[in-house]
Amino acid sequence: MNVHSLPFRLPRRSPPSVLASALAWALLAGLPLATASCGGGGGDPTSSSGQGGAGATTSSSSSGGGGGGGGQGGAAPLMYRHGDLVDIEGDFGSNDVTKTFLGGADGKIESLPPGTTMVSGDGWSFHDLGGPTTVELDPKRGKVLFTPQDSVHYNATRRFDPGFAIQEHRYFYKAHYVRNVMLLDGMPYAKSYQWKHERVNWENSVVDGDCEIKVHSWFAGGGGVITYVNRSAMDKSTYYGGKAADSNGDWALLEMMVFTGTQGQEDGKLVTRVHRNGKTLISQNKQAERIYADPNLRLRHFVEQNYFGNFGQIEDGVDNPLPKPDVRELYSDDSRVLVGNTAETGWRRVELRDSVDLQSATLREVQDWESWNGAIRLRLNADGLPKGEHELFLVVIDGVDADGWDVVTHSMPIRVSVD
Repeated sequence: MNVHSLPFRLPRRSPPSVLASALAWALLAGLPLATASCGGGGGDPTSSSGQGGAGATTSSSSSGGGGGGGGQGGAAPLMYRHGDLVDIEGDFGSNDVTKTFLGGADGKIESLPPGTTMVSGDGWSFHDLGGPTTVELDPKRGKVLFTPQDSVHYNATRRFDPGFAIQEHRYFYKAHYVRNVMLLDGMPYAKSYQWKHERVNWENSVVDGDCEIKVHSWFAGGGGVITYVNRSAMDKSTYYGGKAADSNGDWALLEMMVFTGTQGQEDGKLVTRVHRNGKTLISQNKQAERIYADPNLRLRHFVEQNYFGNFGQIEDGVDNPLPKPDVRELYSDDSRVLVGNTAETGWRRVELRDSVDLQSATLREVQDWESWNGAIRLRLNADGLPKGEHELFLVVIDGVDADGWDVVTHSMPIRVSVD
């Protein structure tokens, strides 16, 4: 099988450790065996790597070991809390990725007190185009990033630069939790407007142009989310439809998965997903996609935006003088980027959720890892979960299937307590 010709990975047969783990969880929780089965495709683990830290890291052989077990082999799952070390035992191979994660108990966000201005570094720039990004307390997710918009703080960005242009035949993954607040005279703004969520660009720019992938939203009759792939000045394509985060809504997890493919050939892939209101929705190009067309321009900069504009344009016309929202706020948490340094890596990752299968998962938390070499060692990220005790799963993911759903190669039952 030539991975260069495939935009995604196919599921494989579940290893015995997955089934044993699922059986142990079923017996513990009193569930029917069918409910506790691994599902999601299964597979022999050949997954990824990494080293801890909030900045960009490149890794291929970090050692794991030790730690608190985790309910494997029929033992009852131990109780874990946010920030605890957890080992996922097994032979998951190794992976070569460049990665960053702004979440986690010892990450850049949670290490700072509320009200602190974020300091750029480790590949991140927080104050491009003037707007300040600070750490604030959110009642649901704890410490998060906050970036306002007004006449001074306009179209500010948070940007991650891995330090290199992404080559052909590479997988990359971008995710973060996000919500906005858009008020006029204390009430949610009800008219149409545009929110430019994020983009991956060959240059550090927020100006709509060529050779970039971007996700925009129009609310209140403006057409929903719009995902663009602009290949080059002479060869563009635009894709419409799908779902995005709510206006004045709850937190939503936005995900973007790309396989760059071969220059000039339609063997790439783009999948965008949003998890909101306890459900994951997939918006993707069903066909194989031509991501790269220009040999000199390669995707590199991951940009999150607080651009809000075109207020009431559909109802009241372009550049209308009517009142605009006087409160415009953007909140973000757990920003995650994975870029494969080889042709096989980049979409492999670990997630905490309440169901092994993504289709039925209502709770989802992105995970980072301290080592992924054979076994996986991670520091549990659970601060966004509701308070109380939860019976959840840590799932090891090896890409997506043809419809954009995760291919789960291993699951581990885990009990999590949130104070």
